[in-house]
Amino acid sequence: MKKIKILLLVLTIAMVGLYSCTDNDPVENEIVTAKSISLRTTLNEIRKANNISGKNDLTTQDTAFCFGFVYPINLSYSDGTVITVSSYEGLIEVLTNETSALYIDGIEFPFQVQQEGAIITINNEDEFFALIDDCTFHTLNDFVFDFTCYSIVFPISVVNDNGETTVVNSQTELVDLVLPTPTGNSYQLDIVFPISVVQNDLTIVINNLYEFFDLNNDCSSSSCVCTADYNPVCVQTSAGIVEYSNMCHAECDGFTAADLVSCDPVTTINFGTGLGSCFNVAYPVQVQYMGALVTVNSNDELRQYYFPATSSIPALVYPVTVTFNSATGPVTVVMTGSAQFETAIANNCN
Repeated sequence: MKKIKILLLVLTIAMVGLYSCTDNDPVENEIVTAKSISLRTTLNEIRKANNISGKNDLTTQDTAFCFGFVYPINLSYSDGTVITVSSYEGLIEVLTNETSALYIDGIEFPFQVQQEGAIITINNEDEFFALIDDCTFHTLNDFVFDFTCYSIVFPISVVNDNGETTVVNSQTELVDLVLPTPTGNSYQLDIVFPISVVQNDLTIVINNLYEFFDLNNDCSSSSCVCTADYNPVCVQTSAGIVEYSNMCHAECDGFTAADLVSCDPVTTINFGTGLGSCFNVAYPVQVQYMGALVTVNSNDELRQYYFPATSSIPALVYPVTVTFNSATGPVTVVMTGSAQFETAIANNCN
């Protein structure tokens, strides 16, 4: 569990100065900023603490932070405009006026922070991530351990710790990517946007980091701090068995140890043999394949996207309507996710 460090922030008179590459002053125009996921993470926590995002249904956030910026700091917007922020109040004013089309995403390194009475210099993004990773902030790494608020449409691309763009094909691969190493996690998740997610049976396109944080701020786990470890637990719900990455996330949704069930169905499921015999899919459906959504219109087409060595279910885009051929007659179920589909096959295709 990340530790909380308390530092009271002294508010001074707001002063925000704008600078750009067209200014006449050659010294001020030498400001070079770098895009920073850690900065966006920090700003998101400040937004929540000051209710800038308007998420009044979330648990009240702590108004003290792990650290405070030493002002002035130079920041940049998503369109490249550079600003100088001279106070905490000035920063709040900037954050209040952000939109998904124009938001702060860069900072000039090095900068300084005050933490537990000491002044610390942050020289690069790695040092910035190490700073926030020791706080109670909800980082991108934390978000991927919550499987219940929405489902990411895979595959997606990420930039790995070697600076290479690589493809991630499943939630399991994404979790493995950000799991802490024995010596501490040094990789900060870097998603290549846009991506799509499915939430409440709707597919939503997330265009940038600002929108991704906004999506997660609406999740119940946003007000619940859990460790970034993968020790899956499952609970039975009306929609089927739901898997959580660890017990903390399950407790955030109100479940206790008494609600836990096995995550492994007793019956071995076989989607390929069950399709067309034990159950039928209502076509057309869509599957995720090689970074694209493919429309499928028959059992034979769907089997082409079934790869049992990597997944027990094709990468379907939910919801999907499925009819099971039970002994008492056909039973139609609207599947909202792969876990529910797997459980239904295990329970009905013996």
